[in-house]
Amino acid sequence: MRTIVDDIHAAGAELHVIGNGAPSFIAGFREATGLVGPVYTDPTLVAYRAAQLRRGMLSMVDARAAAKTVRAFARGFRQAARAQGDQLQQGGVLVIDRGGSVAWQHVSRYPGDNAEPSAIVAALPRASR
Repeated sequence: MRTIVDDIHAAGAELHVIGNGAPSFIAGFREATGLVGPVYTDPTLVAYRAAQLRRGMLSMVDARAAAKTVRAFARGFRQAARAQGDQLQQGGVLVIDRGGSVAWQHVSRYPGDNAEPSAIVAALPRASR
């Protein structure tokens, strides 16, 4: 997301990040990612349920996630800190228009199933209508 923050702002929008760990994890998240915009946390997962994001063991045991993990490990990526928050909860991206309606959504089906940054940026003009 860090790579498209300027594009998001240029479209007159703001990036809001919602995690599900303890509030004390926000500072470490900011340090690790370099994001300076609004960051929130919802350990109750109410926001995740409202966005209809996936949660459960079946979303964790996915061959595509395993393949992405192996590729990342082979490229030298390592998880720097222990996992924080609900590990069964998958994420997603919502582009919300000025009226509060969802203009575009990506629901992660498994770990590493991230929205394409170009798709997020492409959805922003629809949200500004």
